[in-house]
This record gives sequence, C-alpha cells and structure tokens, in this order.
Amino acid sequence: MRSAEASAPKYKAHPLKALLFAAAVAMLFGGCASGLTGYYADLRAKIDVEDYEGAAKFVDKSKGKYGKKNILLYYLDSGMTSHLARDYGQSTKKFELAKEKFAEYYQKSITAGAVSMIYNDNSMPYYGENYERVHITVFEALNYILLGEDNEAVVEARQADTMFRTFAVEKNYKNFYKDDGFIRYFMGIIYENGGYLNDAHISYYMALKAYQNGIANVPVPKDLINDAYTSALKLGMPERADEIKKEFPNARRNDIQAGYGECIIVDYNGFMPKKVDNILEFALFDIWPYINQVEVDDSKEAKEFDQARSVVISAFASDYVKVAFPKYENIPNKVKSFRVNTEDARGRKRDSYMAQNLAEVARKCMNDELGKIYAKTLARAAVKYAVGKSVSKAVTDNSNSNWGTLTQIAFNVYNSMSETADKRAWHTLPENILMTRVFLPAGPSEIEIEFLDAYESVIKTKTIAVDIKEGKKNFVVLRSAVQ
Repeated sequence: MRSAEASAPKYKAHPLKALLFAAAVAMLFGGCASGLTGYYADLRAKIDVEDYEGAAKFVDKSKGKYGKKNILLYYLDSGMTSHLARDYGQSTKKFELAKEKFAEYYQKSITAGAVSMIYNDNSMPYYGENYERVHITVFEALNYILLGEDNEAVVEARQADTMFRTFAVEKNYKNFYKDDGFIRYFMGIIYENGGYLNDAHISYYMALKAYQNGIANVPVPKDLINDAYTSALKLGMPERADEIKKEFPNARRNDIQAGYGECIIVDYNGFMPKKVDNILEFALFDIWPYINQVEVDDSKEAKEFDQARSVVISAFASDYVKVAFPKYENIPNKVKSFRVNTEDARGRKRDSYMAQNLAEVARKCMNDELGKIYAKTLARAAVKYAVGKSVSKAVTDNSNSNWGTLTQIAFNVYNSMSETADKRAWHTLPENILMTRVFLPAGPSEIEIEFLDAYESVIKTKTIAVDIKEGKKNFVVLRSAVQ
C-alpha cells in the first residue's frame, strides 16, 4: 500500500507561469522610478507658485515614493527645497546625508549590473552624477553664508577643490566633467568673503580657464575678470595682473567704496530639462515588419497609452525587440534674465548674466555617456531576445507548438513592459544660474528686481529687503520660473 505522499500527484510548473511572474517582478523593479515622473510634476507646481515650505513638506512626506534605490535623490530634493524655504539648517543636514551617500557609492562596484541586463537600469541604485555632487557645495556654502557662518562656507569651497582634483585623475585623466568655471568662480567669492584672498585669487584664475575650456558654453563673466585682476593687484602680483589685462583688456580694479557693501544676487532660473523615453520598437509579423520610433512624455496618460500600445503590438508579433534611451526635454520658462532696477554706487542699473548653464552641462554629460548607454541597452535587448527564443523553442520541443507560441508571446509582452530608460536625475536643480553684483549703501534698504523675457520685456517685478554690511559681500538668493 502506497503512502498518501507517494500517491499524491506532483505539480510541475509550466515555464510560461514562471515567465509571467518574472514580468510582474519587472514592473515592480521599474515602478518606483517611473512613479517619480508624475510626482516631480506636482513638486514643480508648488515651486512655480513659490510655495517653498509646501514643497519641502511635500518632499519629506513623499520619502516612501523614492524607495531605497533612489534615496540619494530624496536627500538632494529635500536639501534643495529646504534651501528654497530658507530652512538652511535642515537643508544642510539633508545635503550632508547626500554627500555620505555619494561617498558610499563612489568606490562601489556596480553589482546590480547583472540585474539591469534582465530588467532595466532602474533596478540599480541611482549613483548620481559628478556635476550633481559638486553643486551640493554651492547650496551648502550659501546655507552657511545666510546663517552668518562664513568659515563653514569656506569648508565647502575646499571640498569642491578636492572633488575637482579627484575628477581630474579619475579614469586616467579622461573624465568628461573634471572642472567647472561657475564652481571655481563662486568658490572664489566664498574664499574672498571668508578673508582667504590668496585662495580666492587661485580660484578666480582657475575659473577664467575653466570657463574658456568648459562644456557649458557660458561666456566669462566680467565680474570674474575684475575679481581675478583686482585680487592679483591686492596680493602684489603685477605680472599675473598684466597677464589677465593682456587677455582681457577691459579688466579693471573693483574695490568696495567706503560706506558701501557689495550685494551678490544669485537667481536659480527655470527647471532642469526632464528626461523622457526615446523608444525604438522592432516587430515581425507573418507578412510584414513593424518599426516605430516615439518619444514618450512623462505624463501618466502618455506612459499608460504607450505601454498599452506596446503590449498589443508585442502580443501579436512573432518576433519583438524594444529599446528605450533617455532624452532631455526642456521645461518651458519665459524668464531669460533679470535686472536690478535700483541704482548702484555708480548710478547704474545692473543686468544679470548667466553664470552657469546646468541644462547644457547635464546634456553634455549624458551625451558623453550615450555610447555606453546604447551598448548596454542593445546588449540587454539581445539577451532578452535570445532568452525568449531559447525558452520558447525548449517549450515547443518538450510540449507542443501552442505552448511554445504562448511562451514567445509572454516573452514579447514582458519585453514591452520591462524596457524603460533610466530617467532619474536631480530634477529640482535650476536650468541655469543667473547672477549680478551691485554696490549699495550700507544699512537696510530695498531693491527692485525685474524679471525679463527673451525680448527684455518685464514679466514680473519683485521687491526685496536687504541689510547691506559695509565693506562686505552680501548674498541674496532668488528663484524664478514662469511657464
């Protein structure tokens, strides 16, 4: 007599069921990253109306949306929104956590690479970009300056210097982003504000070279030229001053007059371009091929429509391959510059200039990596295709053609659902940073700021209260964006 265990029929799972389970897992792997696209639209809406406290609270309440793999983005967004909300202590705390996460990831081997070959790059932690890492020091330095802790701001300047030395030697001196004119320029101001004139001059001088050789295509600011020239003269370096004057004939000494202080206005303008899916699909039907290229916006409706379309096509195709690459898409912003409508010590109204073009930096950095992105994406598509054909053939050989066909369909649908570009980035960064510097009488006063469009027409006006300290650099931070 056989036992009950021996007589019980053994259950044998079909490969198709395992595959469908894998497809569901694939959706979960990409879920957090894709869910952030709509979230960022809501966050931008709060920043657009200058509800910075609401934006900071919204980020903190949404920590769970980021997930463990995107925790770095949470720290960056929380640090930025707290900075805009003038909660400088909280902002610094979150930026320090972001630095720790960058340091943890920096030397870490990408062990999730094998997983990304099966699912997509969103299955890996977001490791961040070098330009994102170094720009933390700008916002933290301003946090300290606005809290009256000038020496702490100098620490951020030194950290930026250390990062650039690291970037320079990384990848055998072939790192694409290894210096930045704006960072050097701004940290020169921080050094000078802290009383470190020699460090300031070195930073100014390096900024001149970095702007000329940089990837952002931003002209060398006149204020920087004057800073480099003036600091050389103050340090008793006539040969260096002559060198600067020869290269920039309009350079002039720019000292703060008695009874005045310098007001440095920094405007975070616009939003970083968002990443969208640039999708290529190849499908083969019984009598005709199908090739499609489409860019999918980050709205929920567009993504759902495209996914439904892909699933339908893949389900009826005998062969199906889908690849998705990231592509930047601008976020509309009418503000192109601003003007200080209050006369300075020389009776002038000062227009702003672009000091940093973060959108261009981000695009250039991504373009530098496109070869690797293409290679990895195509390799992933090849792996998925090869595995699908092998499994469907094995199922056909071991069961019947119908099961084999269904298995191939399941693989096609899985490919259409799992393939998405990695669109993660520090999206709360501005599109560009505008600056101007004016000399104003010491003491409390108000300055009027006019924000201008591409035709220099006034879009909006803002009045700001300032308290200028004599002989010092005084910082004002603005945020502009008009869709």
